Amino acid sequence: MLGYKDPKETAKVFRDGWLMTGDLVKIDNNTGLLYFKGVKKRMLKFKGYPIFPRDLEEILKNHPLVEEVKVVGEDAGTLGQQPVALVKLKEKKPNVEEELLNYVNSRVALYKRLKKVYVVDKIE
Repeated sequence: MLGYKDPKETAKVFRDGWLMTGDLVKIDNNTGLLYFKGVKKRMLKFKGYPIFPRDLEEILKNHPLVEEVKVVGEDAGTLGQQPVALVKLKEKKPNVEEELLNYVNSRVALYKRLKKVYVVDKIE
């Protein structure tokens, strides 16, 4: 890869001839093989699109009923991981899940939409 059209952006992602993708790998010194260990950034892939949980969490944190939130990926088979939210409420309210789904999903692109909201007592 030669880089981006913008030299500043190219400089951000190349170091010592390596493209810094954010993938975490281990190099086997005996074989020279790379082993994939994970991703540096917290990111989900759903239907091929990257989704950053932090973006959805920031929106939910602005809802007046939300005390704490964590967005995680729920297995969707070959589609990847669909975003779902674990939400701790400031005060209990029946059937709030749909309200929170609509709150987030009306503010994001179609591919980023939350699929479910789970109201929980504690987030770890």
